[in-house]
Amino acid sequence: MTHDSPHRAALLQAFAHLGALGAEADLSDAQTPLDQWVAVLRHLMKRYGDVGPAVSQNGIRITPVLAGGVPAEWVQAQGANPAHRLVYLHGGGWAGGAPQDYRGLSATLARLSGASVLMVDYRLAPEHRFPAGLDDCVTALDWAANHGPDGAGAADWLTVAGDSAGGALAASTVFDAITRGQRVPDRLALIAGTLDNLPYPDRVGLEDPVGLPDSLAAAIATYLGPNDVAQNPRVSPLFIPTDVLAKFPPTLQQASNIETLLFDTRRFAARLESAGVRSALSIWPDLPHVWHAFLGLFPEAHEALAEIADFLRPRPRRV
Repeated sequence: MTHDSPHRAALLQAFAHLGALGAEADLSDAQTPLDQWVAVLRHLMKRYGDVGPAVSQNGIRITPVLAGGVPAEWVQAQGANPAHRLVYLHGGGWAGGAPQDYRGLSATLARLSGASVLMVDYRLAPEHRFPAGLDDCVTALDWAANHGPDGAGAADWLTVAGDSAGGALAASTVFDAITRGQRVPDRLALIAGTLDNLPYPDRVGLEDPVGLPDSLAAAIATYLGPNDVAQNPRVSPLFIPTDVLAKFPPTLQQASNIETLLFDTRRFAARLESAGVRSALSIWPDLPHVWHAFLGLFPEAHEALAEIADFLRPRPRRV
């Protein structure tokens, strides 16, 4: 990225914001480096994209619900179709984040898509290690296939999306639905998913201060138990067997060209292509990890969510 890039000032502002959040985290109860990482991450997630004007919540209805016993909330804009359901799995290194931290993003996605958006409040590590969070996502997707904001009833159109670690959870949730013979979502959208969680020397972003190799290693160490391995396809979807991957729905992936998880995104796109899955790879220049949360700073945040909403919109089914 050149120093005269139109993104430069905003990008530096976003990086400064994230650095300040990390510096002000309370580490008084953190006993180990991993404890410190979790404390910083959880503080960061609460205000991740809070730069510039906040997204208006006017006309947005938020309804808490238990999705098969899993805490979640429906987010609906005016005129939302209760039979068109989008299950969204938030990011946060499997150890941070919550639906309330995503209110700006979820409200925007609800407005743009016209769908009823189910934000899942899955269990977090290290208090609840793998597969607890994934099990919650699987349960919520199964529930959303047959329950909407207005009660029981099959979804006419069912989609899944997630960012960062939520992207890994989204892909693994689809994998789980296929292997169990449950309803497979009609579309999948991944925002810079942590899809390949082995350490690679070239898995390094150009300017990314969020997805640094040490941070990604801390995330997987916090998430997995002593007998778990990152090569498990329910942890790293890149390792999903080809015969299962071939049954994936059309998939959109977005990432920034300067972030670490572009590595994962490109590798997963290549695997989808090899498996014969309709795959769209959307690379955005000079933006921070999950820039979609910076709706008050980057116009590209709204544009990227509009791309996702359009991709996830219902299409006529084959007969």
